[in-house]
Amino acid sequence: METVTKTPPDRTVVRQSADRSRQGAGERAVEGVSRYGLVGLLFLVIAVFSVASPETYFTTTNFRLILVNQTVTVIVALAATLPLLAHYLDASVGPMLGLAQGVSVWLIAVQGVPIWLALVAVLVLAVAVGLLNTLLVLKFGMSSIIATLATGSLLMGSLYMITGGRVIFQNVPESFTAIARGDLAGIPLPLIYLTVLVVLLEFLVVWTPFGQRLYAMDGNLRGAARAGIDVNSYTIRAFVGAAVLASIAGVLLASRVGSAQPTVGEQFLLPAFAAAFLGAAVLRPGRVNMLGTVIAAYFVSFTIAGLQHLGAATWIERIFNGLAVIVGVSLAGFAVRRRRQLAVRHVERLERQAPRGS
Repeated sequence: METVTKTPPDRTVVRQSADRSRQGAGERAVEGVSRYGLVGLLFLVIAVFSVASPETYFTTTNFRLILVNQTVTVIVALAATLPLLAHYLDASVGPMLGLAQGVSVWLIAVQGVPIWLALVAVLVLAVAVGLLNTLLVLKFGMSSIIATLATGSLLMGSLYMITGGRVIFQNVPESFTAIARGDLAGIPLPLIYLTVLVVLLEFLVVWTPFGQRLYAMDGNLRGAARAGIDVNSYTIRAFVGAAVLASIAGVLLASRVGSAQPTVGEQFLLPAFAAAFLGAAVLRPGRVNMLGTVIAAYFVSFTIAGLQHLGAATWIERIFNGLAVIVGVSLAGFAVRRRRQLAVRHVERLERQAPRGS
């Protein structure tokens, strides 16, 4: 009877296999933290401030106020995120919000235009602004930041001209204010609008060619065109979509406040980009994304609200938003570099495992 001798495994092979296993586990852990770390921080912030200020912060009323009051900011942040998918920066989304709230109230309260017709006019105006931004970027070769800053200045000047520099609050009908002040089954209408928009945008960006082709553009228009992407068409959609979202936010603000204010708009710009850039560090690290923007916006909101409940000064909001932009851009850049390093390691690993002479 023959004796079968088992050859002991090579210790070097075993050690390399263990090292690869540990490295893979470490990479998965880092990936999980980078994807969901901000979500965990959001819950941690809520828990900490709830313990620190249970009587004022940890209340249903406070949470409801934060969720509802930030819907306008979140929608503007979604508007800013849409062009960022293609590496464009639209600085006119804040002024577009301001003009939309001013025009809607001016048409309804001063000119006596029916509400539905005023809303249609605001949407048409938003489309025109989006087309103007596209024209400046594609046909005149302007950088998106310069073009949209110029457009934003035009919009703020137009808002001041329409309102005459005064707050318009008289003759605003209840049928208009009911758009953003009502509830549906106990849920505030602004939250319902926001949920519908987020679901729709997430579907468009993740599950349709629209978002994938915007990502593929990533500021490299010539490369995208060589790949068969209609650059002009997708740029138009990005800028027009951003303007329309900003106009929706403006109408909701006007309906909720019940007035038009000549100075509203620009103050929404930094919080919007803070949420968009910080959101690029969550869920899909290194890439701006709609759900990430929403999570980041509410992380900033709950944190600022908690600090203010503890007696922080009002200027803390500006400082925190500025820090959010810095941290968000830095983390997104780190995620991009890390993704490239992992891709290189994966290629090298495949080359090592490939049979020699193949």
